[in-house]
Amino acid sequence: MEFISNLFGLHTDKLLLHQMIVRAITVFFIALAFIRISGIRTLGKQTAFDNLTSIILGAILGRAIVSAQQPFFPSLLAVLVLMLLHRFVSLLTFKSHRLGKIFKGESIPLIEDGKFIEKNMSRTNTTKEDIEESLHLFLTSDEMKDIKAAYLERSGEISIIRNNKEEK
Repeated sequence: MEFISNLFGLHTDKLLLHQMIVRAITVFFIALAFIRISGIRTLGKQTAFDNLTSIILGAILGRAIVSAQQPFFPSLLAVLVLMLLHRFVSLLTFKSHRLGKIFKGESIPLIEDGKFIEKNMSRTNTTKEDIEESLHLFLTSDEMKDIKAAYLERSGEISIIRNNKEEK
């Protein structure tokens, strides 16, 4: 047990280089396992809920690698608990649309029938230029008339629905 304690620098005030390296390697593989447990969405296109989990995960794991003052194995356990909590809340939000709206938010219409919804744009601090950027990126168009509807999605991205060609 003393070997493990020395290897990870568990009972020291200052970590040595090799202890940080051992911690980094260990944290890398354990974090990979934890992310697999919590699911691929944890680091995919993210809602605020997913981003918060990622930020907390990074903060705890980063300190676990380089800080002798933060207990190593309890930090890993805390991250595991967070990943399991993320997985549990994801399951709840999958089962309940209402909980999904609470934890993850909902898409907000910015344009309907080709008309801007100024109230929603103001509420979300979304400019016409933001919508134009999505128009350029996703429809490769400069024409606002190409947009039938646009939504600010839970991930923060703006999705655009194109007008049908017959409607032009």
